[in-house]
Amino acid sequence: MKNILNKFKINSYTYLFIILCLICGFIKNISIIFFICLFHELGHIFFIKMFKYQIISVEILPFGGFTTIDKPLNSSINKDLFISLGGFLFQIILLGILILLKNYFNPITYKLFFNYNLILLLFNLIPIIPLDGSKVVNLLLEKIFSYHFSYHLNIYLSFIFLIIFLIINYIYHLDNYFIITFLLYKIILAWKNYKYYSKRFLLERYLYDLDYNKIDNHTKSLKDLKKNTLHFFKEDKHYVKEKTKLKQYFHER
Repeated sequence: MKNILNKFKINSYTYLFIILCLICGFIKNISIIFFICLFHELGHIFFIKMFKYQIISVEILPFGGFTTIDKPLNSSINKDLFISLGGFLFQIILLGILILLKNYFNPITYKLFFNYNLILLLFNLIPIIPLDGSKVVNLLLEKIFSYHFSYHLNIYLSFIFLIIFLIINYIYHLDNYFIITFLLYKIILAWKNYKYYSKRFLLERYLYDLDYNKIDNHTKSLKDLKKNTLHFFKEDKHYVKEKTKLKQYFHER
């Protein structure tokens, strides 16, 4: 437990957010939000530990948290889905506990707790990078499409939903421009980092003997490689294993 606590760090913007809330007298509000955020991250941590992955860091942001994991890009899609949905599942549990203990709360505190939990729950399900909704959508795409196609499609979808979020923000005067700026920055960063992640994805498949549950013998390009799938390339009248193609790819560079 002590080792996990050492992984927690608070973003510099979060300190500023806390100070502003304290100055404005929103001590109860900020305490409730942070409790919900921590409980949400515990959901991710629970499944990360269940699948025996290592946690690099847990960063607390003004409107949520971000857990960085040391695991291969070619990890199990189903395991990654549980990890991505862990925060959502724990918030549902928290919602249930809150409803059961409703009579023990001050009505105002209960309403704040209930509303903040629901808002953060729904917000995290929006398919915009780096929110949990985006991770779930990307993993579902990877069940059907290649890593390359899923990565790019997820970026396009994130940008589309960010525009929708911006329009809603403008219509209802929500003034969430700090959050919108942060999300836009993360989308651009994901776009810039594609080459790195693409190379890493291929290198893992070349260096390690991974577990596959599907076989595809109609592959034409390395960009067609899918997670959890062993690929074969047809050349003339015989098939070539993907490791052979990957060896050629990396030795040419």
